[in-house]
Amino acid sequence: MTRRKPNPVHKKIRPKSRKQLGEYLQTYLDLELPNKSICEEHQSPLDYAWYAFNADFTRPAPINADAVVWANRGGGKTKLAAALTLLDSIFKPGCQSRILSGSGDQAGRLYDYLVDFVRKEFEHLTCGRITSTLCCFTNGSKIEVLKQSETSVRSHHVHKVRCDEVELFRQRVFEAAKFTTHSTLKIIAAFEVISTMNKSYGLMRKIVKQADKIQTPIFKWCLWDVIEKCEARDCKTCPLFIDCQGKAKRANGYYKINDAISQFGRTNRRNWVYEMLCNPKTAARYHDGIVIRKY
Repeated sequence: MTRRKPNPVHKKIRPKSRKQLGEYLQTYLDLELPNKSICEEHQSPLDYAWYAFNADFTRPAPINADAVVWANRGGGKTKLAAALTLLDSIFKPGCQSRILSGSGDQAGRLYDYLVDFVRKEFEHLTCGRITSTLCCFTNGSKIEVLKQSETSVRSHHVHKVRCDEVELFRQRVFEAAKFTTHSTLKIIAAFEVISTMNKSYGLMRKIVKQADKIQTPIFKWCLWDVIEKCEARDCKTCPLFIDCQGKAKRANGYYKINDAISQFGRTNRRNWVYEMLCNPKTAARYHDGIVIRKY
């Protein structure tokens, strides 16, 4: 994707295709998203971005824009969710968004990304003071960060709810949050679950199974879908080859290979397979890095 020089006129024009959205995110938010998946049955971050952003402009309108985003650690899901929350606010007047996370730090991180995006290119579209939990726009849109409590999630209804790192949620709070979205004439309700899966029987595993049953779209990507292209390395000497098998030679992402090699060496096999390869079936064979064999 060729880097474009920012143009104040183009900034005001809504992206109307998957390609235009990718170019917009790269030009104004410095997000260069992989536009193809490497692993079978996975999707690219741009697939998720286009689905979430375009749902309100699709005709006939869908029932909802719910989605489950299952991605590896460091896979860019939180930063992308922040960018999409901003674009919802800019191009969908009156859009009410809520950020809810498994921890206060995580919610703050998503919101920090969002505020950085706003101050870089879009602060002239805001109104009032940007606080630690609230950002309002001149077109009536509003973004709010809530603590993880039943009282806060039951406070009022909004169009978009993004639950980040849901694996850390309390079950009762998550169940309460499901009832907080509503649609209006031009904005479709969306309840998004965004997380890495790191437990065999955790909340994220239950969410993925339920999504399959009710046909909620699942956007899944792992390390190989977001890793940078491998061009000058010998596969025979690379510690990642046991899992990579040359996949990185076809990649077009942003995750640094050297970082992946370092993390591979630091962790045990179970955590690597769960959190970086997003493969719970294989990870279930390991406990603290030791293979568990069933006889």
